[in-house]
Amino acid sequence: MTEYKKTRHTLPQEVVATFERIGENTETRNLYIAALRRVGWTLSSISDVTGITRERVRQIEQNAPEDLEVPSNVHLPMPPKKVVREPRTYVEPDPVKLERLMELQPLAQQNRHNSEEFRQAAEDYTALVWEVHDKDGVPLYRLAKRLGLSHGALRFRLARYGYKLPQKTGVSKVYTRIDPDHRVKPRINSAS
Repeated sequence: MTEYKKTRHTLPQEVVATFERIGENTETRNLYIAALRRVGWTLSSISDVTGITRERVRQIEQNAPEDLEVPSNVHLPMPPKKVVREPRTYVEPDPVKLERLMELQPLAQQNRHNSEEFRQAAEDYTALVWEVHDKDGVPLYRLAKRLGLSHGALRFRLARYGYKLPQKTGVSKVYTRIDPDHRVKPRINSAS
């Protein structure tokens, strides 16, 4: 089934010329209007050419006979076709890398501000997320879906670890890169 555009139609110049040729012949004009509507032209496009309202065009079409016969001397063009786009194909993450990400994810999520315990797992996880996204070409949304996260969480992680620039350029410190100089130094207990 061919799909036609449903908005922003402009009738061809031949149709305008046909309406001018029909002139005041109301019966032929109404048949032509109904025929144009039945092949798919919009109310607005017909109304613009004829000078009548869209509602009147609708009424004319509604009152036209079912077995409508258009005179052979009038041009009846088809409306413009809808552009058919190719369906998008998305790159899926490599199953081996995805499995490794799933192993590292719980450890990386336990990483906290100045804890060294899960730091390496968080670094490895973030580096692998970046590799899958940047080098393998997997969109963050698709990767996040496979990992059970939001794409914003992955984008935040990549910005936080310095792989990706933050989307917003506000004053929020949430997206600032982790810098070792900004970390809280552990206190050394000294007996005085």
